[in-house]
Amino acid sequence: MPFYYMDFFKEGKVKFFAEDKQLKKAEVFFNPKRKFDRDLNVLLVSSLMHKNSSGLELFSGSGVRGLRLCIETGKFSVFAFNDIKSKEIVEKNLQANRGKLLKIDKKVTGFDSASFETSKKYDYIDIDPFGSPVFYLNSALKLLKKEGILAVSATDTAALMGSAQKACMRKYGSVSLKTAYSNELSIRILIKKVIEEAAVHSIKLLPLLFNFEGNFLRIYLKSIASNVKERIGYAYQCSKCPSRQIKEEAKCSYCGSKTHRMGKLWLGPLYSKKHVIKMLSALNRGTLDFPEDSILKLSDYLTRLSKELDVFSYYTTSQLSSFLKQPEFSISRFKDKTVLSPKGFRIASSFSDFLNNGLE
Repeated sequence: MPFYYMDFFKEGKVKFFAEDKQLKKAEVFFNPKRKFDRDLNVLLVSSLMHKNSSGLELFSGSGVRGLRLCIETGKFSVFAFNDIKSKEIVEKNLQANRGKLLKIDKKVTGFDSASFETSKKYDYIDIDPFGSPVFYLNSALKLLKKEGILAVSATDTAALMGSAQKACMRKYGSVSLKTAYSNELSIRILIKKVIEEAAVHSIKLLPLLFNFEGNFLRIYLKSIASNVKERIGYAYQCSKCPSRQIKEEAKCSYCGSKTHRMGKLWLGPLYSKKHVIKMLSALNRGTLDFPEDSILKLSDYLTRLSKELDVFSYYTTSQLSSFLKQPEFSISRFKDKTVLSPKGFRIASSFSDFLNNGLE
Protein backbone atom coordinates (compact mmCIF):
# COMPACT_ATOMS: atom_id res chain seq x y z
CA MET A 1 0.00 0.00 0.00
CA PRO A 2 1.42 3.46 -0.87
CA PHE A 3 2.60 5.42 2.17
CA TYR A 4 0.81 8.58 1.07
CA TYR A 5 -2.53 6.89 1.86
CA MET A 6 -1.48 6.57 5.49
CA ASP A 7 -1.44 8.84 8.51
CA PHE A 8 1.59 9.60 10.64
CA PHE A 9 1.20 8.82 14.36
CA LYS A 10 3.17 9.21 17.55
CA GLU A 11 2.84 7.00 20.63
CA GLY A 12 5.28 6.83 23.50
CA LYS A 13 8.70 7.50 21.99
CA VAL A 14 7.76 6.08 18.59
CA LYS A 15 6.58 7.71 15.36
CA PHE A 16 5.07 5.58 12.62
CA PHE A 17 2.85 5.29 9.55
CA ALA A 18 -0.45 3.40 9.76
CA GLU A 19 -4.01 3.56 8.44
CA ASP A 20 -6.55 5.62 10.29
CA LYS A 21 -9.23 2.93 9.98
CA GLN A 22 -11.02 0.40 12.14
CA LEU A 23 -8.86 -2.62 12.87
CA LYS A 24 -10.77 -5.13 10.75
CA LYS A 25 -10.79 -2.82 7.70
CA ALA A 26 -7.15 -1.78 7.85
CA GLU A 27 -4.33 -3.58 6.06
CA VAL A 28 -1.77 -2.07 8.43
CA PHE A 29 -3.26 -2.80 11.83
CA PHE A 30 -3.13 -0.03 14.42
CA ASN A 31 -5.68 0.57 17.13
CA PRO A 32 -5.10 3.79 19.12
CA LYS A 33 -7.51 2.54 21.80
CA ARG A 34 -4.93 -0.07 22.79
CA LYS A 35 -2.40 2.46 24.06
CA PHE A 36 -2.92 1.40 27.70
CA ASP A 37 -2.29 -2.20 26.73
CA ARG A 38 0.95 -1.26 24.98
CA ASP A 39 1.98 0.85 27.99
CA LEU A 40 1.36 -2.21 30.18
CA ASN A 41 3.43 -4.32 27.77
CA VAL A 42 6.34 -1.86 27.95
CA LEU A 43 6.20 -1.88 31.76
CA LEU A 44 6.11 -5.68 31.95
CA VAL A 45 9.11 -6.13 29.67
CA SER A 46 11.05 -3.35 31.43
CA SER A 47 10.34 -4.87 34.85
CA LEU A 48 10.65 -8.59 34.23
CA MET A 49 13.19 -9.15 31.45
CA HIS A 50 16.97 -9.01 31.47
CA LYS A 51 19.15 -6.85 29.24
CA ASN A 52 20.38 -8.14 25.87
CA SER A 53 17.20 -10.17 25.37
CA SER A 54 15.93 -11.30 22.00
CA GLY A 55 12.37 -10.68 20.82
CA LEU A 56 10.04 -11.87 18.07
CA GLU A 57 6.77 -10.28 17.00
CA LEU A 58 4.79 -12.66 14.79
CA PHE A 59 2.19 -10.00 13.86
CA SER A 60 3.86 -6.62 13.67
CA GLY A 61 1.13 -4.65 11.85
CA SER A 62 2.52 -1.13 11.83
CA GLY A 63 5.31 -2.23 14.17
CA VAL A 64 4.31 0.19 16.94
CA ARG A 65 4.26 -2.42 19.72
CA GLY A 66 7.62 -3.91 18.82
CA LEU A 67 9.16 -0.50 18.26
CA ARG A 68 8.01 0.71 21.66
CA LEU A 69 9.41 -2.42 23.31
CA CYS A 70 12.75 -1.90 21.58
CA ILE A 71 13.05 1.85 22.18
CA GLU A 72 11.42 2.31 25.59
CA THR A 73 12.53 -0.76 27.58
CA GLY A 74 16.24 -0.98 26.76
CA LYS A 75 16.02 -4.76 27.14
CA PHE A 76 16.52 -5.99 23.57
CA SER A 77 19.71 -6.43 21.59
CA VAL A 78 17.94 -8.52 18.93
CA PHE A 79 14.39 -8.08 17.67
CA ALA A 80 12.58 -9.71 14.74
CA PHE A 81 9.48 -8.11 13.22
CA ASN A 82 7.21 -10.26 11.06
CA ASP A 83 4.00 -9.63 9.16
CA ILE A 84 2.88 -11.23 5.93
CA LYS A 85 0.83 -8.15 4.97
CA SER A 86 2.83 -5.17 6.14
CA LYS A 87 6.55 -5.95 5.83
CA GLU A 88 7.22 -2.78 3.80
CA ILE A 89 5.41 -0.55 6.29
CA VAL A 90 7.35 -2.04 9.21
CA GLU A 91 10.59 -1.37 7.34
CA LYS A 92 9.44 2.21 6.71
CA ASN A 93 8.62 2.68 10.39
CA LEU A 94 11.94 1.25 11.52
CA GLN A 95 13.62 3.74 9.21
CA ALA A 96 11.57 6.57 10.75
CA ASN A 97 12.96 5.62 14.18
CA ARG A 98 16.44 4.54 13.07
CA GLY A 99 18.27 6.93 15.39
CA LYS A 100 16.78 5.21 18.46
CA LEU A 101 17.45 1.67 17.20
CA LEU A 102 21.18 1.82 16.48
CA LYS A 103 22.15 -0.69 19.19
CA ILE A 104 19.55 -3.30 18.21
CA ASP A 105 20.05 -6.04 15.65
CA LYS A 106 16.76 -5.77 13.70
CA LYS A 107 15.20 -8.09 11.15
CA VAL A 108 11.96 -7.69 9.21
CA THR A 109 10.28 -10.65 7.48
CA GLY A 110 6.96 -11.32 5.76
CA PHE A 111 6.36 -14.98 6.52
CA ASP A 112 3.13 -16.79 7.34
CA SER A 113 3.00 -16.70 11.15
CA ALA A 114 1.43 -20.16 11.35
CA SER A 115 4.53 -21.72 9.78
CA PHE A 116 7.19 -19.27 10.94
CA GLU A 117 10.54 -21.01 11.29
CA THR A 118 14.02 -19.90 12.23
CA SER A 119 17.13 -21.43 13.74
CA LYS A 120 17.03 -18.88 16.58
CA LYS A 121 15.11 -19.00 19.84
CA TYR A 122 13.76 -15.95 21.61
CA ASP A 123 13.40 -14.63 25.15
CA TYR A 124 10.16 -12.83 24.27
CA ILE A 125 7.59 -13.85 21.66
CA ASP A 126 4.44 -11.89 20.83
CA ILE A 127 1.30 -13.24 19.13
CA ASP A 128 -1.18 -10.45 18.38
CA PRO A 129 -3.43 -11.50 15.47
CA PHE A 130 -6.87 -10.33 14.43
CA GLY A 131 -9.07 -13.16 15.71
CA SER A 132 -7.85 -16.30 17.43
CA PRO A 133 -4.19 -16.95 18.30
CA VAL A 134 -4.50 -20.73 18.48
CA PHE A 135 -3.23 -21.32 14.94
CA TYR A 136 0.10 -19.66 15.78
CA LEU A 137 0.91 -21.17 19.16
CA ASN A 138 2.90 -24.04 17.73
CA SER A 139 5.19 -21.69 15.79
CA ALA A 140 5.80 -19.56 18.86
CA LEU A 141 6.32 -22.34 21.38
CA LYS A 142 8.94 -24.04 19.20
CA LEU A 143 10.99 -20.84 19.38
CA LEU A 144 10.52 -19.85 23.04
CA LYS A 145 13.63 -19.99 25.22
CA LYS A 146 13.72 -21.40 28.74
CA GLU A 147 12.40 -18.74 31.13
CA GLY A 148 11.12 -16.84 28.10
CA ILE A 149 7.93 -14.77 28.10
CA LEU A 150 5.05 -15.45 25.71
CA ALA A 151 2.46 -12.73 25.05
CA VAL A 152 -0.81 -13.86 23.46
CA SER A 153 -3.75 -11.73 22.29
CA ALA A 154 -7.23 -12.78 21.15
CA THR A 155 -10.10 -10.77 19.67
CA ASP A 156 -12.51 -13.65 18.98
CA THR A 157 -14.31 -12.95 22.23
CA ALA A 158 -17.68 -14.15 20.89
CA ALA A 159 -16.24 -17.66 21.00
CA LEU A 160 -14.38 -17.26 24.28
CA MET A 161 -17.25 -15.59 26.14
CA GLY A 162 -19.99 -18.06 25.23
CA SER A 163 -21.81 -16.40 22.33
CA ALA A 164 -20.33 -18.80 19.77
CA GLN A 165 -20.00 -22.08 21.65
CA LYS A 166 -19.27 -24.27 18.62
CA ALA A 167 -16.39 -22.00 17.65
CA CYS A 168 -15.06 -22.14 21.20
CA MET A 169 -15.08 -25.92 21.22
CA ARG A 170 -13.56 -26.11 17.73
CA LYS A 171 -10.70 -23.69 18.42
CA TYR A 172 -10.11 -23.97 22.17
CA GLY A 173 -11.53 -27.37 23.08
CA SER A 174 -13.70 -25.86 25.82
CA VAL A 175 -17.32 -25.10 26.63
CA SER A 176 -17.91 -21.48 27.55
CA LEU A 177 -21.11 -19.89 28.82
CA LYS A 178 -22.69 -16.44 28.75
CA THR A 179 -22.51 -15.33 32.37
CA ALA A 180 -21.95 -12.14 34.37
CA TYR A 181 -18.28 -13.12 34.50
CA SER A 182 -17.80 -14.32 30.92
CA ASN A 183 -14.68 -12.19 30.46
CA GLU A 184 -12.98 -14.16 33.25
CA LEU A 185 -14.06 -17.42 31.60
CA SER A 186 -12.45 -16.24 28.37
CA ILE A 187 -9.15 -15.56 30.15
CA ARG A 188 -9.22 -18.97 31.81
CA ILE A 189 -10.03 -20.74 28.52
CA LEU A 190 -7.22 -18.97 26.68
CA ILE A 191 -4.68 -19.71 29.43
CA LYS A 192 -5.79 -23.35 29.42
CA LYS A 193 -5.32 -23.62 25.67
CA VAL A 194 -1.85 -22.07 25.70
CA ILE A 195 -0.73 -24.28 28.60
CA GLU A 196 -2.04 -27.39 26.83
CA GLU A 197 -0.16 -26.49 23.64
CA ALA A 198 2.99 -25.77 25.65
CA ALA A 199 2.82 -29.21 27.23
CA VAL A 200 3.20 -30.73 23.75
CA HIS A 201 6.58 -28.99 23.62
CA SER A 202 7.44 -30.07 27.19
CA ILE A 203 7.13 -26.44 28.35
CA LYS A 204 5.49 -25.40 31.62
CA LEU A 205 4.04 -21.90 31.75
CA LEU A 206 3.19 -19.57 34.61
CA PRO A 207 0.48 -16.92 33.98
CA LEU A 208 2.02 -13.51 34.74
CA LEU A 209 -0.60 -10.95 33.79
CA PHE A 210 -3.82 -10.37 31.85
CA ASN A 211 -5.60 -7.42 30.32
CA PHE A 212 -9.19 -7.49 29.08
CA GLU A 213 -10.59 -4.45 27.24
CA GLY A 214 -13.86 -4.68 25.31
CA ASN A 215 -13.35 -7.33 22.64
CA PHE A 216 -9.60 -7.58 23.26
CA LEU A 217 -7.90 -10.08 25.57
CA ARG A 218 -4.18 -10.37 26.24
CA ILE A 219 -2.25 -12.70 28.52
CA TYR A 220 1.43 -13.04 29.42
CA LEU A 221 3.00 -16.32 30.48
CA LYS A 222 6.53 -17.26 31.52
CA SER A 223 8.34 -20.52 30.78
CA ILE A 224 9.34 -22.11 34.09
CA ALA A 225 11.21 -25.20 35.26
CA SER A 226 8.83 -25.87 38.15
CA ASN A 227 6.93 -29.14 38.48
CA VAL A 228 3.93 -27.41 40.04
CA LYS A 229 0.72 -29.21 39.10
CA GLU A 230 -1.20 -27.46 36.35
CA ARG A 231 -4.71 -26.65 37.58
CA ILE A 232 -6.93 -27.41 34.62
CA GLY A 233 -10.50 -28.63 35.09
CA TYR A 234 -14.18 -27.72 35.00
CA ALA A 235 -16.46 -25.22 36.72
CA TYR A 236 -20.21 -25.51 37.33
CA GLN A 237 -22.73 -22.67 37.03
CA CYS A 238 -26.24 -22.98 38.41
CA SER A 239 -28.96 -22.62 35.78
CA LYS A 240 -31.27 -20.67 38.11
CA CYS A 241 -29.18 -18.63 40.58
CA PRO A 242 -25.79 -16.89 40.65
CA SER A 243 -24.08 -19.74 42.56
CA ARG A 244 -21.12 -21.44 40.91
CA GLN A 245 -18.33 -23.75 42.07
CA ILE A 246 -15.36 -25.74 40.79
CA LYS A 247 -16.38 -28.82 42.76
CA GLU A 248 -18.24 -31.27 40.52
CA GLU A 249 -21.95 -31.23 41.37
CA ALA A 250 -24.90 -32.06 39.13
CA LYS A 251 -27.17 -29.88 41.28
CA CYS A 252 -26.60 -26.44 42.77
CA SER A 253 -25.54 -26.50 46.42
CA TYR A 254 -27.66 -23.39 47.08
CA CYS A 255 -30.99 -23.90 45.28
CA GLY A 256 -30.81 -27.48 44.02
CA SER A 257 -31.21 -26.59 40.34
CA LYS A 258 -29.30 -28.20 37.48
CA THR A 259 -25.78 -26.93 36.85
CA HIS A 260 -24.04 -26.22 33.54
CA ARG A 261 -20.50 -27.54 33.19
CA MET A 262 -17.93 -25.11 31.75
CA GLY A 263 -14.44 -25.95 30.56
CA LYS A 264 -11.95 -27.18 30.51
CA LEU A 265 -10.55 -24.04 32.14
CA TRP A 266 -7.44 -22.84 33.89
CA LEU A 267 -8.44 -22.90 37.58
CA GLY A 268 -5.22 -21.49 39.03
CA PRO A 269 -4.26 -17.85 39.62
CA LEU A 270 -4.89 -15.53 36.68
CA TYR A 271 -1.68 -13.63 37.33
CA SER A 272 1.49 -13.76 39.42
CA LYS A 273 1.18 -11.42 42.40
CA LYS A 274 4.97 -11.44 42.87
CA HIS A 275 5.53 -10.21 39.31
CA VAL A 276 2.72 -7.65 39.48
CA ILE A 277 4.29 -6.16 42.63
CA LYS A 278 7.64 -6.08 40.84
CA MET A 279 6.02 -4.10 38.01
CA LEU A 280 4.47 -1.69 40.51
CA SER A 281 7.84 -1.17 42.19
CA ALA A 282 9.46 -0.36 38.84
CA LEU A 283 6.67 2.08 38.03
CA ASN A 284 7.01 3.80 41.41
CA ARG A 285 10.77 4.19 40.97
CA GLY A 286 10.06 6.41 37.97
CA THR A 287 12.65 4.78 35.72
CA LEU A 288 10.23 4.71 32.77
CA ASP A 289 9.39 7.91 30.95
CA PHE A 290 5.59 7.56 30.92
CA PRO A 291 3.34 10.63 30.91
CA GLU A 292 1.48 11.29 34.17
CA ASP A 293 -1.89 10.00 32.92
CA SER A 294 -0.31 6.69 31.85
CA ILE A 295 1.41 6.31 35.21
CA LEU A 296 -1.87 6.85 37.05
CA LYS A 297 -3.74 4.31 34.91
CA LEU A 298 -1.01 1.70 35.19
CA SER A 299 -0.63 2.20 38.93
CA ASP A 300 -4.38 1.98 39.51
CA TYR A 301 -4.72 -1.20 37.45
CA LEU A 302 -1.78 -3.02 38.99
CA THR A 303 -2.58 -1.92 42.54
CA ARG A 304 -6.15 -3.18 42.28
CA LEU A 305 -5.00 -6.37 40.61
CA SER A 306 -2.43 -7.09 43.33
CA LYS A 307 -5.20 -7.01 45.95
CA GLU A 308 -7.68 -9.36 44.25
CA LEU A 309 -8.72 -12.58 45.93
CA ASP A 310 -7.37 -15.70 44.25
CA VAL A 311 -10.75 -17.39 43.79
CA PHE A 312 -12.70 -18.61 40.81
CA SER A 313 -14.97 -15.95 39.24
CA TYR A 314 -16.68 -12.87 40.59
CA TYR A 315 -20.22 -11.63 41.23
CA THR A 316 -21.72 -8.30 40.19
CA THR A 317 -23.96 -5.93 42.11
CA SER A 318 -26.51 -5.92 39.28
CA GLN A 319 -26.62 -9.72 39.12
CA LEU A 320 -27.03 -10.00 42.90
CA SER A 321 -29.71 -7.32 43.14
CA SER A 322 -31.68 -8.85 40.27
CA PHE A 323 -31.60 -12.26 41.91
CA LEU A 324 -32.63 -10.91 45.32
CA LYS A 325 -35.18 -8.53 43.76
CA GLN A 326 -33.73 -5.57 45.64
CA PRO A 327 -32.43 -2.16 44.60
CA GLU A 328 -28.90 -2.43 43.26
CA PHE A 329 -26.20 -2.50 45.93
CA SER A 330 -23.34 -0.02 45.81
CA ILE A 331 -20.04 -1.63 44.85
CA SER A 332 -18.46 0.26 47.76
CA ARG A 333 -20.24 -2.18 50.08
CA PHE A 334 -17.88 -4.97 48.98
CA LYS A 335 -14.17 -4.86 49.78
CA ASP A 336 -12.83 -7.50 47.36
CA LYS A 337 -13.43 -5.82 44.01
CA THR A 338 -12.16 -7.00 40.64
CA VAL A 339 -10.51 -5.16 37.77
CA LEU A 340 -12.71 -7.14 35.37
CA SER A 341 -15.92 -5.23 36.10
CA PRO A 342 -16.73 -1.88 37.72
CA LYS A 343 -19.61 -3.68 39.45
CA GLY A 344 -17.69 -6.88 40.19
CA PHE A 345 -16.50 -8.30 43.52
CA ARG A 346 -15.07 -11.61 44.71
CA ILE A 347 -16.02 -13.66 47.77
CA ALA A 348 -13.97 -16.19 49.71
CA SER A 349 -16.99 -18.25 50.82
CA SER A 350 -19.68 -20.18 49.02
CA PHE A 351 -22.64 -18.25 47.63
CA SER A 352 -24.87 -19.77 50.32
CA ASP A 353 -22.56 -18.69 53.14
CA PHE A 354 -22.20 -15.26 51.56
CA LEU A 355 -25.99 -14.69 51.61
CA ASN A 356 -26.44 -16.20 55.07
CA ASN A 357 -23.76 -13.93 56.55
CA GLY A 358 -25.40 -10.72 55.50
CA LEU A 359 -23.62 -10.23 52.17
CA GLU A 360 -20.29 -9.71 53.92
